[in-house]
Amino acid sequence: MKKHFLRIIILTIAVSGVFYLSGGWERLFNPSTVRAFGDLIVDFHVPVGQPIFSLNNMKPGDGDTKPVDVTNNGSVPRFVSVKGVRTGGNGTDPKIESVLELTIKDGLNLIYGPKTLADFFTDSNSVNGISLGTLNSLGHKTYNFTVNFPTSANDDFQAKSVTVDLTFGTVTADSLVINEVFYNVDDKHGLKEPKEKDEIDEEKEDKKTGKKDHNKKPTRYKFQWIEIYNPTDKEISLKNWKIVNNSGTIVINANKRIKPGSFALISKDSSLWRFWKNHNRTVKIEVGKKFGDGLDVAGDHLYLIDSKGKTIDKTSWGSDTSGFNPPAVNPSVSVGHSTERSAPGFDTDNSSDWTDRFPSTPGN
Repeated sequence: MKKHFLRIIILTIAVSGVFYLSGGWERLFNPSTVRAFGDLIVDFHVPVGQPIFSLNNMKPGDGDTKPVDVTNNGSVPRFVSVKGVRTGGNGTDPKIESVLELTIKDGLNLIYGPKTLADFFTDSNSVNGISLGTLNSLGHKTYNFTVNFPTSANDDFQAKSVTVDLTFGTVTADSLVINEVFYNVDDKHGLKEPKEKDEIDEEKEDKKTGKKDHNKKPTRYKFQWIEIYNPTDKEISLKNWKIVNNSGTIVINANKRIKPGSFALISKDSSLWRFWKNHNRTVKIEVGKKFGDGLDVAGDHLYLIDSKGKTIDKTSWGSDTSGFNPPAVNPSVSVGHSTERSAPGFDTDNSSDWTDRFPSTPGN
């Protein structure tokens, strides 16, 4: 599969500041107090036009810490990222950013550093910036940014400055992704429903042969479902898309469309949705048959293939490691649990993108 190119949705906060060592540092960051960008609400705790850091007359060994509060005001988890960019400064090499040390903490948990500001500029110049972790719906975190002037610094940095811009955003994929899979069905969600015809036929075959195959997989797969998420800014039709697992292929014949930031739930038929709530705004697609001979609880994979035959996304769990690059284990979940991405659309092709979810969250 061609690797997804992740992107940080640039939410331009225009956080800028200047470090000075000519009689003191005038300022480090200069944002508004509270600003909303997409689902993220960012509070910098300073009035408009004033810096986050006001570092005056600093000497080697001094430092300052200021909090930046981020709240996810959306209905789904988001994977938060930050970028730092050098936008100006005074002084020739060695520049001041080569000695100033930066750390970023989530509360008391160290996320980044200590590294020089120069390293921060380089590291955050990647497509995804610096990862700050997952922020749940309506969740809040305080990210502490600390700048230290190390005791080892010398007079080379007198009268030098650097200007810094920060941007916050959410990391996501650039196309549809498989976002959640409910394959280990429990009693509460349909396991005790009346047997389907194929189950009855199999039992008749067992009676005919007088043998019971203890290795045979359970066949009550009617109530399994797959959730697809659209992290892009465009509406996408699923007509003629395919879902492939280790025992078959499902073709989506209906011209169902997923709006930006929305979900689609794929199942055999609509009967299972009486066991689940809060799906009125989610696209539901009934394909009329099971996923192959059912999603194998012990290990299986799913490939999402577009109408042109291109594999757009894939995942796997249990003994099947083929859904990741490089191959990796996504442990099988317990009965009644689902496997889900830690944040919708967050896709690095690694098993670490996935978590055991209970309760399951179809359409959320």
